[in-house]
Amino acid sequence: MPSTRPFLAALCATLLGVGASQAAFIATVDGPNFSFGGDTTSASASIASAAIGMPVHGSLFGGNGVADPDTYVLSYTPGVDADNFSPAAGDLLGSTTGFGTELASGTAGGATGTYAVYITAPSSTNVNAAGSTFTITGDGAPLVVGPLDMNDGGTGADLDAGPAFVGGANNSWYKLGEIDLTAGVTYSVTMEAEVNSFVSQRLAGVMWEAQIPEPTSFALLALSGLALAARRR
Repeated sequence: MPSTRPFLAALCATLLGVGASQAAFIATVDGPNFSFGGDTTSASASIASAAIGMPVHGSLFGGNGVADPDTYVLSYTPGVDADNFSPAAGDLLGSTTGFGTELASGTAGGATGTYAVYITAPSSTNVNAAGSTFTITGDGAPLVVGPLDMNDGGTGADLDAGPAFVGGANNSWYKLGEIDLTAGVTYSVTMEAEVNSFVSQRLAGVMWEAQIPEPTSFALLALSGLALAARRR
């Protein structure tokens, strides 16, 4: 009977290649994956967030919602929207100044599996303190988080010893939670202000980062089975 060793070696190499590919998808409020919700049709442009990995971007604040809350919607379709940020496992998901609290999983996006969802905004001191509520869609019931105060200190203390404020969602990535996604299906994160005011809310972007990709799990199971078969032989 032919040896399984060559096949095992090839499978191991494939697994190592999968593990070496780290990526996530970031949608910005001035990009193609953004839209307004409710009766909001416009908002004001603001400064950038210094969160690491953010592409060239700005942020939005407020909105012209009247009957409905000021609403921002950012979307992601795993396997269709190409990853645009490549942190390695254990990399800090913080500010470009080197401060933050969250760490990257080191897993490529696009496959069916569990994803962590993050938000970021620039430093803010004039956002309505009533905050904003985030609704994250996934497979099953939506995950609702908030209301969150998007001002400096509202989602985390200042971690930067320098002049910049870095903490929570301000100039860093703030984790809203984890949710299961299916490749090819479009999902969204909706931000709704609790009070419609001139600066009702502020946001720069949303990031989805895979935590447990299904292809790797299946490959590991296959590898375990082949290793057991080889041992028995």
